[in-house]
Amino acid sequence: MYEEMRPPIDRAMRTLDRAFFKKRIPISAARITSNNLISKCRGELEKSKDMLMMERMSTVRADPEAASSGKCILLKPEIKFNGGSSLLRPR
Repeated sequence: MYEEMRPPIDRAMRTLDRAFFKKRIPISAARITSNNLISKCRGELEKSKDMLMMERMSTVRADPEAASSGKCILLKPEIKFNGGSSLLRPR
């Protein structure tokens, strides 16, 4: 697990403070415009080890900026967005 994604520890906490466990982590995502390409893109990102791999968390999410059914694949925190138009192109 990535260090910035580990849960915080406060052994002095006696009552549960849910706000203590909320954390925003900036992460890049590969936008997939066609649902037919999700499995192919996911396979390529798994092979290159660029996809975020977390237990009990889906790495394929709905695209928050898409009008309808667009999807995104979450990438590792080390991978930063560089302003390019796309990471993967269909062959």
